[in-house]
Amino acid sequence: MAHDWAPATGTYAVDTTNGRLGEVRRLLEDAACLVPPGGGAEWTVSPHQLRKPTDEERARARTWTRPVGSRS
Repeated sequence: MAHDWAPATGTYAVDTTNGRLGEVRRLLEDAACLVPPGGGAEWTVSPHQLRKPTDEERARARTWTRPVGSRS
């Protein structure tokens, strides 16, 4: 994890234990709860095992969550 980044509720993060990208839904003292872009089962990971997503990963997440037919 980069020293200048910390996970925040409502942002995307990558779980370094499995490479999955998720939106941070809840932050607890020793756990972060994430859901995949576009929905799905929530999972929990230590906040220390998260990293900031790359620009490409964030763009992919926006594609997965953009409504069908949207041009933005």
